[in-house]
Amino acid sequence: MRLPFEAEAVAEFEAAAAWYEGERLGYGALFASEVARAVGRAASFPHSGPRVPRTDPEHDVRRFVVRRFPHVVITAIVSGQRVVVAVADGRRRPTYWRSRL
Repeated sequence: MRLPFEAEAVAEFEAAAAWYEGERLGYGALFASEVARAVGRAASFPHSGPRVPRTDPEHDVRRFVVRRFPHVVITAIVSGQRVVVAVADGRRRPTYWRSRL
């Protein structure tokens, strides 16, 4: 099972992968692989990620840590389907994506 990405999540994922690749050759692909792993966990075990505090329970917002990188994959129920709403840098504006719900 795969999870669809919201357009904003795709854009921030691609920007982060490009940045990591620019910092060190091969790190863009490594980042993409680790994000795919986190998304796979979210797709297979959607309730295993901790709920994000202070979010509407109706959206069942969950976070999944991206290993080796300071990012998290944020998933939520949007229009009746679980989707990736953000691939967020955990060190910068950690809740900026809330307006997407």
